[in-house]
Amino acid sequence: MTTQRLTAVPGLPPVLACLGLLAFWELAARVFQISGLPPAHDALRQLPVILGDREALFNIADSIRRMVIGFGLALLLAVPIGLLMGRSRLVAAFFNPLLMIIYPVPKAALMPIIMLWLGIGDASKTLVIFLGVSLPLIYHTYQGAA
Repeated sequence: MTTQRLTAVPGLPPVLACLGLLAFWELAARVFQISGLPPAHDALRQLPVILGDREALFNIADSIRRMVIGFGLALLLAVPIGLLMGRSRLVAAFFNPLLMIIYPVPKAALMPIIMLWLGIGDASKTLVIFLGVSLPLIYHTYQGAA
């Protein structure tokens, strides 16, 4: 099958990728029999049960809310900082050393420190999302604007 045929049907490559991932998941779960990794068909069979549970839906909505807040704050702050860094040597000289020190640190490694500062509530989870998104966004906006 050629690339031209695959792209002739809009949306077909992502569908094929998802089906391939599900097939790989199913095969890996059956062959390796990893504890805690059910076959894909078992997980998909439980989907209506999970989506019918009000508490699960509330938790899913809560996670989506934290993601939207973290991504939104990162977008509002990181893009202007990156643009300013790209257009002003003074701003770049200020932020670039900070960015180079913090950028390589895995954000999950900061989670215990953040939890000590902010507790285990939404603020700490949202801050980890914010840091995970904003630092690459600042860097790539800076590179694009420079």
